[in-house]
Amino acid sequence: MYQLPDTERQTFARTNVQTVAQRGRLLRELLPQTHAIGEICCGDCAAQWQQYRQVLPGVQYTGLDIHPAIVAANRARGIPCVQGDALDGEAIRPFLACDILFFGPPLSVDCDGHTLLDFHAVTPGFAPFARLLLADLHYQGTLVCIAPRGTNLGDARQLYEQIRSWRDDVGLHLIHYSYATITGDGQATEPRLKYVELWFSSQLDDSWRVYHDGMAAHEA
Repeated sequence: MYQLPDTERQTFARTNVQTVAQRGRLLRELLPQTHAIGEICCGDCAAQWQQYRQVLPGVQYTGLDIHPAIVAANRARGIPCVQGDALDGEAIRPFLACDILFFGPPLSVDCDGHTLLDFHAVTPGFAPFARLLLADLHYQGTLVCIAPRGTNLGDARQLYEQIRSWRDDVGLHLIHYSYATITGDGQATEPRLKYVELWFSSQLDDSWRVYHDGMAAHEA
């Protein structure tokens, strides 16, 4: 069973404006010719929708979430959003036209940057979705797995090796450690690691670069 968020809780709006801005800068830097973006398990995606259209004017954005209340709330804001299961091939097929897909189950479950959610505890899982998208549906764009802050290099290596066993043309271009210095309430705080993003792509080189706060730090 998928874990659905409690939309009445304040932690539902966990997506941090700083982490979204970092993601937007990387998107503009690495894939400036992007025309269409998809976000799977999008949750409340108002911040992403605004940021991506700001850094890439004219870009098309579509979200998908399994929770009808989330879909309805996004649509009420004018955000293109469809209801569907991330592991349903027919629901995902329309997203194959997107240049980049963000897959962020932690955005749609009880994960607010304070709870240390294990990489393998995320539902739906990263490996099943990657297999559906890359092996079964032969997606040709860039897949960004937005993983919980507890994700380590061993987790990244395991997922990488699984993906390479299905598609040897897809590499891990970037590991982005996304920090924030403000809370969901806008209060200042010490830098906190919020998410670890794994940028898999057949369009970018297999360089395993590591970024912190959106700035290149060193080679892995």
